[in-house]
Amino acid sequence: MSTINKTSLVGEKRTIWSNALLDKTSKIWFIVTVLGQWIFAAYVALFYGGAAMDGDFMKWNRVLPHGYVEGETMGNLAVATHLLFAVIVLFGGPMQFIPQLRKKIPTLHRWSGRFYITAAFLLSLSGIYMVIAKGTISGLVGDISVSLNGILILLFAVLALRTAMKRDFLSHSQWVMRLFLAMGGVWFFRIGLMFWLFVNGGPVGFDMETFRGPFLVFLGFGQYIIPLAVYELYRISKRKTASNLKAVMFVSLVVFTLITALGTFAATMGMWIPRIS
Repeated sequence: MSTINKTSLVGEKRTIWSNALLDKTSKIWFIVTVLGQWIFAAYVALFYGGAAMDGDFMKWNRVLPHGYVEGETMGNLAVATHLLFAVIVLFGGPMQFIPQLRKKIPTLHRWSGRFYITAAFLLSLSGIYMVIAKGTISGLVGDISVSLNGILILLFAVLALRTAMKRDFLSHSQWVMRLFLAMGGVWFFRIGLMFWLFVNGGPVGFDMETFRGPFLVFLGFGQYIIPLAVYELYRISKRKTASNLKAVMFVSLVVFTLITALGTFAATMGMWIPRIS
């Protein structure tokens, strides 16, 4: 075997091994993310759902400013719809990424996918309506960032649906992943905030009273831009043969996973459990 062929074979094996390592690392991040979102979904169901079952809708306002306003039927309905479908999507969304389900029960996958897309539309539209009607705690910057998140969800949902109808399943899976990441924006914001507070021992770069500051501007847009950017870089690194790029991507995924895990822990112990205990 010539030297050139040996070098090519070694390079090919290294690429296969590197891609397998990236796949395993991304799966670990995905598992950590799903578990974190399930914890958040359980909190939303217990806190907001529990208050609704007790008839104490004003309790929503302890966490969500102007979440419930007497006499504002449309606004209150938008909030309730948003919360209900958020819980359903957070619990059921990961089903779309189970390959065994797609292969063995394709009908269930298709119908759950249709429901997922429908829920995405309802979540984004109700979220945008809430911004217009009630605003966000972060002011104008928060209004813009949340509205942009809603628009991205709508866009990704449409593209996921179109590619599925064209039976372009590779593109479809990519748009569904982008949709999953965009719909996790609210969750990413919370774990990002709690991670920042945890590592700094308190608020840095923003004021807790006014909830304004440069860090919140960064996080407001970063809650969906960062996960989407990491995903695109992951896709690029899988296609390229450069080992340096794959190494950087591997380290980035490890760091992203650690931030996700620590942020979830901090949010769970610092926000979610105290509110339902």
